[in-house]
Amino acid sequence: MNFSYEELYSMYGQFDTNITITFHYNSPAYKIFGSTLMGSIIYTEEDRIELEKLLQLTPAIRSKRNVRLQPSTVIKISEEQYEQAERYGFLCSDIAEILSYKRPRTNQFTEKGQKEIGNTIPVYVNIKPNEINRLFYGFLSSRFSRGQQLSPMEINKYLGLRKYYNEDNSQPPYSTLNQDKNEVKYYELDAKLTDLNIEGDDIKELGSLIAERYIHKEKLIEDEIQKSRLKLSEAAEKYGDELKNLRKICHRFEEEIILFGDKLIYLDIERFLHIYARHVTETQLGGEFIGKTVFQYKFDDIMRIIKMVVESEADNIQQYFKDNPNGEFRRIGKRSIYFDGQYYRVEIDKAGRLLTFHPYNNNDQRDRDTE
Repeated sequence: MNFSYEELYSMYGQFDTNITITFHYNSPAYKIFGSTLMGSIIYTEEDRIELEKLLQLTPAIRSKRNVRLQPSTVIKISEEQYEQAERYGFLCSDIAEILSYKRPRTNQFTEKGQKEIGNTIPVYVNIKPNEINRLFYGFLSSRFSRGQQLSPMEINKYLGLRKYYNEDNSQPPYSTLNQDKNEVKYYELDAKLTDLNIEGDDIKELGSLIAERYIHKEKLIEDEIQKSRLKLSEAAEKYGDELKNLRKICHRFEEEIILFGDKLIYLDIERFLHIYARHVTETQLGGEFIGKTVFQYKFDDIMRIIKMVVESEADNIQQYFKDNPNGEFRRIGKRSIYFDGQYYRVEIDKAGRLLTFHPYNNNDQRDRDTE
């Protein structure tokens, strides 16, 4: 046996290293995958906790067990091969050789406290105000003309921009889109404001629509607070700073696209509020939410983490909705998504709306989730 289960974790698995495996000729894994397979080893949280303890033992334990692999997106394998590697794995004794890039390695799973997203490069784009509307309109129009899905917010914005540019929305396919007329009008007037050509009654109407949007978000915040079994006044008194942060974050939020593709994945204000109110340190409220799982990242990085975690499962998400257009994509319990030292619970409804997203650092909650 070239590699034991424990040695694989010690050398590669604990660092989430991307590896290229060469299998012993004619071994069971060789017969399924061929001579080589590339990816990163998959562990449940229980696996990692157990292995961290085993690494401390002297003499070292060398056992022959199955390892699961998340195949790399750069290799071409069949759906059956992918499922075998990701769900069932193969014996570590089938491995003859492993290659990996030499780079700095850290065990993100054992790191505690707030984390930073590494290896990021900020990109600054200089866009003139009078170019913003045209860019948005061109982007949405191009996607719509190709038959690609638009999110609810994008539909309203697209129709609003069409009205701003004097296009006719009264005929199919535009008249058949599921639209919110107030939101369409808001985006039409907002486009005028952006181009600095709004005046008269349009200014008053835009102000009225902005007020309606503000009141709507305030209602959503209050509803979320009421779910914690705290009256609004009590919440403000006990958790003033958190409540202030929650309001500030919520009011600047606009529906966000999480993943582009045949199936568009998006996060709307209602689910955004649910995620941030219950699972983010800066906004977490009291009552029944105490003890809920929280993110280890600073606030500005949370949306990026959501996108990165969902994008890490992009191929599986797209394939799932292709095969199950009326289904609900779920990665919970032992099939939760591992990313940067943390396990995440993810649920997406049939419309593509992200329903739940949070890390599993609450063992009781994780153990209750079975799939």
